[in-house]
Amino acid sequence: MTDGDGSDEPGDGSGDGADPRHHHWIRIALLAVAAVVVLGGVYTVGRYVFRSHPGAKSIDSAVDDLRASSSLDASNPTGFTRPAEGIYEAAGQGSEHISAPPNSQDDGAVMPITVRWLPDGCWNWHIDYNRAHWHEFDYCPKGSELFLVAQRNYQAWDFGAMKVDNLGVYTCDPPAPIVVEDPRPGQTFEHHCTGENSAAPGPSTSAGPSTIVGTETLTIGGTEVAAIHQTRAQKMTGAQVGDVTEDWWFAADTGLPLRAERRYKLDTQSVIGNITYTEQGSWQLTSLEPRT
Repeated sequence: MTDGDGSDEPGDGSGDGADPRHHHWIRIALLAVAAVVVLGGVYTVGRYVFRSHPGAKSIDSAVDDLRASSSLDASNPTGFTRPAEGIYEAAGQGSEHISAPPNSQDDGAVMPITVRWLPDGCWNWHIDYNRAHWHEFDYCPKGSELFLVAQRNYQAWDFGAMKVDNLGVYTCDPPAPIVVEDPRPGQTFEHHCTGENSAAPGPSTSAGPSTIVGTETLTIGGTEVAAIHQTRAQKMTGAQVGDVTEDWWFAADTGLPLRAERRYKLDTQSVIGNITYTEQGSWQLTSLEPRT
C-alpha cells in the first residue's frame, strides 16, 4: 500500500504496520519447538513401551558365577551339618509389580539357587528369581540349631528412559530360629530384622511371628525328605510399610530351603506420591544334587 507521504510500506492489512514475515518466522519457531517436544515425548514413550524385561537367569550362568568365586571356609567346625555347596535347581513361578511408574516383572520358570559356605559353620543361600531380582539369606548354627542372621535383596527396574535399582540390606537381631530341636506344631518364634533399601530413605523393620506348622515329607528329585514347615507373618514399618507373608519348608537335617511361597505388599512414600510394590510366587527344588 502507499501511505500519505507516497512511500510503500508492507503491511498485513491489520493497520498496525507489522511485517507478516515476522509472524511467519515466529510460527515456524513455535512449530519447531512443538515438534521437538512431541518427538521427545514419542521417544520417551517409545522407550517405555519397548523397555526390556528381565528373563530367567540360567543355571549355567549361576555355575559360572560360583566358579568365579571362592569359599572362605571349607570346614564345618560345628555339630550342625551344612548343605553341600553348589547350584541347586528350583522350578516355580512368580511376578512383581510396581504401581508408579507402572511396571512388572516375571520370575523364571527355572530358578538357580546358590549355596556358599561362610566362616564359623555359617552359609549363604541365594536365589535368582530372574536376571534383575534376587534374594539371599545368611544362616549360622548354634549348637544343634540354625538361625537366620542377615538377609539382602536386589531388584532392577527398566523404565525406558531410565533404570532404577534397589538394594536392601537387613540384619536380624536377635538371630531368628530356623531349625530347632524337637520342633512342635504351633511353636512360635519372633523374627526382627532391620535395615535400609537404597531406593527408600531411612531404616525399615520387618518383624512378626514365625510359626511351625509341622514336619512334612517332600519329594525332591525322587527322594523323600523330612521338612520343617514354617509360616511367617511379618509387618514392615519405617521407610517401607506393609505385609510380608511367607511359607518355608526347610530340610530337617541341614536347614536347606526346599520350598517356599511368598506374598508381599509394601508401600513407599516418594516425590511422586505413594508407590505400592506387590510380589507373589512359589518354587520348589527339583534336585538335591548341586552343580559345582
